[in-house]
Amino acid sequence: MEQSSYCEVLVKVVPTKLDKALQRLLWSLCVFFFAAGIVFFLPLLLGTIACLVLALVRRHRMKLEYEYQYLDGSLRIDRIIAMSKRKKAGRYELENLAVMAPEGDERLQEYLKRPDLKRVDYSSRVAEADNRYVMVFHGGGTQYLLLNPTPEMVQLIWRAAPSKVVRKRQS
Repeated sequence: MEQSSYCEVLVKVVPTKLDKALQRLLWSLCVFFFAAGIVFFLPLLLGTIACLVLALVRRHRMKLEYEYQYLDGSLRIDRIIAMSKRKKAGRYELENLAVMAPEGDERLQEYLKRPDLKRVDYSSRVAEADNRYVMVFHGGGTQYLLLNPTPEMVQLIWRAAPSKVVRKRQS
């Protein structure tokens, strides 16, 4: 009897500088509209309410995580917003995997030139992270997935498709 292979990884997305700057701008606009509404004209308080709603929604969306679940040749990725809403982001079968390699590996260069390439970022968005991998899938166009799997998940995928997975060298 064959043992099933399962691995689950939770990756927290780090907000970019642009996200943080936009959040500060929205809060500043809230304060501006509130002050202007009190001093000059009461309908400007509607601007305060609009900016406040936008700032709160944006803050809620900045708390983003991805959950990778690998089970017997199938990779499922869910998007978790503010630790409360879970949405299916994608499901990928290893039979459609072309290559899995660390980001920047030379084996990925040929896929970057394809016109049907669709890039999808399911990573933490930290460029300096040691565990950034790219998975390229065929089927309905070429998908270029950026992920942050654990070494255990990379090992399980390598066991399922050793000719398609390039592992980082241990230093």
